[in-house]
Amino acid sequence: MTGQSENETLRREGYGPTSLVVGERGARTRQRIVAETLRLFESQGFHATSVDAIAKAAGTSRSTLYQYFESKEQIFVELLDECGSALMRVVRRIGPLGPTRLGFDNLHWWLGEWAYVYDKYATMFVQWATVDTPTTSVRPLVTGFSRAYNERIAQRLETSGVTGLAPLDAAVAMTGVVHRFNYFRHLGLVPQRLNSDQLLDGLAVFVQLLLFPDTPLDVFDLVEPPPRPKRKPAGRAPARYDAVDELPDRLDGLRPRAAATVRELIDAAARLFAERGYHDTGVDDVVGEAGYARGTFYKYFDEKLDLLLQLTRECAADMRELVSGFDFDPTAPDGPAELRAWLAGYLDFHARYLGVMRAWLEGTASDPRMLAVVSQTTRDMHRQALQVLGLVRRPHPLDPDLAAVIQGAVLERMPEVVRQQNAERSVADIVELTALTMERGLFNTGP
Repeated sequence: MTGQSENETLRREGYGPTSLVVGERGARTRQRIVAETLRLFESQGFHATSVDAIAKAAGTSRSTLYQYFESKEQIFVELLDECGSALMRVVRRIGPLGPTRLGFDNLHWWLGEWAYVYDKYATMFVQWATVDTPTTSVRPLVTGFSRAYNERIAQRLETSGVTGLAPLDAAVAMTGVVHRFNYFRHLGLVPQRLNSDQLLDGLAVFVQLLLFPDTPLDVFDLVEPPPRPKRKPAGRAPARYDAVDELPDRLDGLRPRAAATVRELIDAAARLFAERGYHDTGVDDVVGEAGYARGTFYKYFDEKLDLLLQLTRECAADMRELVSGFDFDPTAPDGPAELRAWLAGYLDFHARYLGVMRAWLEGTASDPRMLAVVSQTTRDMHRQALQVLGLVRRPHPLDPDLAAVIQGAVLERMPEVVRQQNAERSVADIVELTALTMERGLFNTGP
C-alpha cells in the first residue's frame, strides 16, 4: 500500500444525498440514520445525542455512519435544511397583505401554515433554538437561513405598503416573535384555556397591528372575540413565598478576598454561558476566563450546575427590580419615553443573563429549586405585563393573557434576532425597534 501509513485509515468517498453509487439499500440506511437522529434529538436533545447512540439506534456501525455523514452536526444541517425549505415554500404562497379584510385573511392563512410547518418539524425547531449560540458549528447555517428568510419576507412587506418600519426591520420583528411564540406554544407556555384556533387568531391580530397599526377595526370581524378570562375574586393575599430563598448564595459569609474570587468566577460563567451556551461551557473554560486554576473553582463550587443556580438566583433578583419598574401607562404622554428607558435597562439585563435564560428554556437542569425560581419569575413578569396591558384601551380582539405571552416573546427574542440580522446595530436601534413592536402590536389603542 504505497504512500499509505499502516496507521492511517483509508476512507472511501462519502455517500451524500445525491450520490450515484449509494444504491437503494444505502439510501434506506441513510434515511434510517436521519430518522433515528431526529428521534434521539426529540428524546435526548442535540447536545446529549452522540454519534455512537445514533449508529446503535440505526442498527449500523460508527464507521458506516461516517460514510454518509461527517458528524451529527451534518445530519442536523440536512434536517434543518428540510424544514427551512418548507418555510420558504410557505412564503412563496402568501397572498397580498394590507390593512384590509383580504390582507388580514391572507396573513391569518400564512400564520396558520407557518404553525403547521412548525408542528411538523417541531423537534428541529426546538433544537434550532438550543444550538443557536455564537460558537456552535451550525450557527452560520442558522444565521444564513434567517437572513435570507427575512430578506424574502421584507420584499413582500415592501410591496404591501408597510410604513413606519423599514421592511427588513418589520420582517425581523415578525419572524422573531412568531418563531418564539410557536416555541412557547410547543412548550405549553401559552394560556391553556385557549384552543389552537384562538391562539392563532390572537397571534394574527398582533402581527396585523405590527405591520399595519391603523387597520380598521371591522377587519378583525373575521375572528371571534376571545373568551373572557376567569379572574379569581380579590381576597386577602397569602404571605409571599420566595423561591429564591431556597437557592444558597455562594457569596454569603465569605471574606472580601474570597468573595471577589467567587464574583469573578460567576461573572466569567455568565459571559461564557451567553457566548457559548451552558452545554458548551466547561469548568476549564470558566477558570480560564476568570484567570484561576481548577482547584480554586472546586474550593467554592461542587460542579458547573452550581454556577447556573447562583446565576439563576441573581437573575431572578435583577428581574424582580425590572418587573417592579414596569409600572407605567405606555399610552400616556410620558409613556413612550418611559418604555424606551425601561427597555435600555432590560437590554443590559438580557445581555448578562442570556445564557441563563436560554438554559431555563432548554430545560437544561431539573433541580427543583431552580424550576421553582423560574416558575415564580415567569408568573411575576406575566402579572406585571397584564397590569400594564390593562391600562391600555385596546379595542382589538386580542386576549390579555395571550398579549402578555407575546410581550414575553418580544422581550426574550428581539435583542438576539436584530443582532443576528445585523451585528452592527446599536443598542439604541434595538431599543427603538423593540419599543415600536410593542407599541404597534400590543399597546395599540385603535385607528
